[in-house]
Amino acid sequence: MKEDCFIARILVNGGDIMRIVVTGGTSGIGYGTARLAAERGCKVTIVGRNRTQGVKLAAELGADYLYADLSKMSDVRKLAEQLEEPIDALALCAGGISTSKETRLTDEGLETTFATNFLSKFALSQLLLQQNKIVPGGCIVMVGGNGGHKNASTAWAESHAGLQAAFKAALAVDLYASELAKQHPQLRVHTCYPGMVRTNLFREATLPIRLLSRVLGKPIAKGSAYLGRLILEKHSGVHWKQNRPMRFPTPLPGGQEVKALWAYSRQAVLL
Repeated sequence: MKEDCFIARILVNGGDIMRIVVTGGTSGIGYGTARLAAERGCKVTIVGRNRTQGVKLAAELGADYLYADLSKMSDVRKLAEQLEEPIDALALCAGGISTSKETRLTDEGLETTFATNFLSKFALSQLLLQQNKIVPGGCIVMVGGNGGHKNASTAWAESHAGLQAAFKAALAVDLYASELAKQHPQLRVHTCYPGMVRTNLFREATLPIRLLSRVLGKPIAKGSAYLGRLILEKHSGVHWKQNRPMRFPTPLPGGQEVKALWAYSRQAVLL
């Protein structure tokens, strides 16, 4: 990526500094994205549930920090109210994977992985759009899956365990982004699969998987750069795999599945 491409996107709204909000910004891809944006002179707000790390990184990057446990929709609603200034870019990076065979529920009764990986993205972006806090011409970029949805369930209201919950959330993100782009053509909406990155995403996985991610995974800075180019440069196309348009092995579900996802999501997050 060329430095001048980033510089061209730093100043927006007649010379104002670009403001970026990054969820999951206290570690992994979120942290890498926040760091990249801060180094390019953007005004950055990082969001995460690790208060100690959040305060430390905010001071390190010259950024703002807001606490939120994004598996809890009450925290997402509170976060949307706290974000008062216009937002040029919303980077939705919060997520996790569990390999447990037991279904994990939040204290709000939602399956934890689906709530964190998808519902938090849906809720925060919808609330900010309703409140007109994302500027026209801005962008919403979501960390997505690898595009393989063969084993993903569309039983949105059912709770799934382990990787099945992650597969379902990845499909939901792709369906949501496609629909969001249609509804808001004034925004750039993207999903991005950065590939395997050396983050703590697999901290609950078995030892072989953790070792594999460490050996084969990309550095955080490289994985984050794929999101950075979508945020700070103008690109068309919704779905991306690293720096290339995503090609799905099977067509995305449409019609009733999308309507059902939207209806369930609104009910689940109380919108």
